[in-house]
Amino acid sequence: MTQINLTKITKTVAGEPLFTLDQLTAHTGERIGIVGANGTGKTTLARIIAGTDTEFTGQRTVTAPVTLVPQIAPTNGRSGGQSMLDRVRRALAQRPEILILDEPSANLDDDHQQWLRDQLQHFSGLLLIISHDRELLTAVATQIWSLSEKTYTQYNGNFADFERLREQQRENELTHYQQAQRERRELKKAIQARHEKANRIRKGSRRMSAAELSNSKTVREQNAGKMERGARALKERMDQQTIASKPHETSALKMVSTDLPPVTGKYLVTVADLHLQRGKHDLLDHVQLRIKPGERVALAGPNGSGKSTLIEAILGHQSGTHLAASARVGYFHQDMTALPSDQTVWQVMSRVTALDDNRTRQIMGAFGLKAIFYDRLIGELSGGEQVKLQLLAILVSASNLLILDEPTNYLDLPALRALEDFLIGYPGTVLFVAHDQTFRQKVATRVLKLTAHRLIDPAKTAQGTPATDLPRLQFEYDQLMMAPQLDTQRLRELREQIVELKK
Repeated sequence: MTQINLTKITKTVAGEPLFTLDQLTAHTGERIGIVGANGTGKTTLARIIAGTDTEFTGQRTVTAPVTLVPQIAPTNGRSGGQSMLDRVRRALAQRPEILILDEPSANLDDDHQQWLRDQLQHFSGLLLIISHDRELLTAVATQIWSLSEKTYTQYNGNFADFERLREQQRENELTHYQQAQRERRELKKAIQARHEKANRIRKGSRRMSAAELSNSKTVREQNAGKMERGARALKERMDQQTIASKPHETSALKMVSTDLPPVTGKYLVTVADLHLQRGKHDLLDHVQLRIKPGERVALAGPNGSGKSTLIEAILGHQSGTHLAASARVGYFHQDMTALPSDQTVWQVMSRVTALDDNRTRQIMGAFGLKAIFYDRLIGELSGGEQVKLQLLAILVSASNLLILDEPTNYLDLPALRALEDFLIGYPGTVLFVAHDQTFRQKVATRVLKLTAHRLIDPAKTAQGTPATDLPRLQFEYDQLMMAPQLDTQRLRELREQIVELKK
C-alpha cells in the first residue's frame, strides 16, 4: 500500500531552490534511507512529509500519521546518545504507521548501534531514516533516496547496493566522457587535414608548369571546394555533439612530514598505571598506554566507559600521563561556541592553516566547504557545516598529534570519506574516538578497547592501512622532478623506495 507520494515538489529558501523532486513514493513495510550532504534539505524533506513544513510547491500525499524523531532535542542532563535512545524507544513503543528518524545512531556506542539495527530491521511500519551511518543503512534500508545537486533520486536496494550503482554510473560517465573527447579530437584532426589538403590542391604541385597550373585552376578549385565542404560538414557534426561533462573526481589530500613539526623520541604519548574516576565512580584502573609516532590509535567502548575522560587526562597532563616535548597537539571536540560567529570561513582558515592557500582550499573543497563558503559568516553556517570547519581548522594546523573526539558525528558521507583519506595519508600521529565502525576499521592501525574498567590492547583488532613514508617520498620525488637541475641518482633512489612501498 502506498503511504507516501510526493510529486513535483520544490522547496525554496530565501528565494533560492533548496531542492526539487519529480516523484518519490514509499509503501508499507519499506525502510528508506535518506542520504545527502549537510545543509541540502534532508531534514526539511522529513518535515514536509510530517506536515510541519507546508511552505513548498507540488503535491504531498501521506495516508497515515507520521512520528518524527528529530536529531536535536533537549537532553535533560543526559548524553546525546542516551537522549536519542530514549526518544527512539518511546517512538517504537507507539507502533507508528510511519516513523522518521533523523540521525538516530549519532553518539551511540557499538552495543547500542547493534540494538538499533535489530529494532529497525523488525519494524513493521514504513520507516524513513536520515543517516550518514553506512553500517546502519546497509543493514536496514531497502531503498535509498539520495539528494545530490539539489535533486532527489530514488534507488532500490540498501546502501551498499546504492554505492555500487553510483560507482558504476560514475565509471560509465567517465567512459562516455573519455570516448566523447577522443571523438572530438579525431574530428578536429580530420577537419584540419581537410583544410590543409584543400590548400595544397589550390597551390598545385611544384612540378606543374605555369601552363598546367593555369589550365587546372578550375578543377583544382572544385576539388579544394569539396575538401572545404567536407571540413564544414565535420565541423557541423562536431558542433552538434553533446559535450559530456567530466565526472567530478576528488584530488588526493596530501600532507607530508615536512608540513608538520618534527618529532623526537620513541613515544608521543605515554600512560603508566593511571587510575581514572568521574566523581566518585571508577572508570579505569591501571591504564598502560604508549603511542608511537605515525600510529593511528582508536579508542572503542560503551558510552560512559571513559574514552573522553582518558583523552582529557592526557591533555591535562594528569599524573601518570606524559606527552613528548615535541608533541604539538591539535584537539577536536564538538563545541561550536568556540568558533567566532562574526568572522568568515576563510578568515578562520587562513589564520590557523600551516599549509599554502591552494592546498588549504583543496582540503576544504574535499570536505564540502567550497569557494562559495569562503566569505560566509560562521554564524550563518548549519551545525554540520560548523562541525566541518572546526575539524578542518585542526587538520590543517601545525600539529603532529591529532586528538579527535568523535570527529565523524554529523559529517555527511563525502566529508566522512574525505576524513578517512586524509587520516590514512596523514604522516603524523592520531588518537581518536569514533563510534562509526566503518570509519574506525578503515583508519585505525590499532584499536584499544575500554571494557570492565580496563584498557585492553588486542593488537589484531585494527584493519586500517599502516602508516607509510610514501606521501613524503612522493612529495620529494615531485619536487626534484620540477627542479631546474635533475639529481638523477636521488631520483633513482626515491623511485626504488616508492616502488618497494607500493608492493
